[in-house]
Amino acid sequence: MNLIATAVQRLEEIMKDGGCEEGTVSLAQNPKLPLCPYPRGVCTGACFGDRRGHVVTADPIQACTKVSFMFGAPLKSPVERTAACAIINAVTGFFCINRKMNACGEAHHAPCLRDLMAEVSGKRVAVVGEAKGLPDALGTALVPDPADADVLLVTAPGLVSDDGLAAIEAALGTKRVIFLGPSTAGVALLQKVEHWCPYGH
Repeated sequence: MNLIATAVQRLEEIMKDGGCEEGTVSLAQNPKLPLCPYPRGVCTGACFGDRRGHVVTADPIQACTKVSFMFGAPLKSPVERTAACAIINAVTGFFCINRKMNACGEAHHAPCLRDLMAEVSGKRVAVVGEAKGLPDALGTALVPDPADADVLLVTAPGLVSDDGLAAIEAALGTKRVIFLGPSTAGVALLQKVEHWCPYGH
């Protein structure tokens, strides 16, 4: 069972016997939503009750489904994992477990990057997933192979991709792994993985 499927299993335990597991979730592209400056891709938003979550991905989707579609599913494809991450973000927001639903404004992009670079200073860093700004900011600290890194910085496209997910799972427990931005917040929260989004709300 992969990292995202395990997060779904934990969410299922939280929702057990509450009646919300058959609630409807709508998934659609949301090009107008302000996004975290790190992931590169298209925004897929998820609406559950009065809460909206999203995930930035190379595999955007549009569908109407139920939360329970994820329960017990192996989530083997990037598209399925994209849907699951978006739904996890919306549902954890609905239950007030997730407080990082939205990206910060542009005024906070520079301080966020500065603080993140200070956090990983002196380390070999791999970026897992399509990213904007991070490779240039890391400079010579950037390593192409996550196996050679001291720290992995994970964007949402990396979390849902086959290679990215494999790299994350190989690194957890052996090196520092930091999930970035609101797109990864729900999975990071459920899996108790370090999450970076100091100015999100």
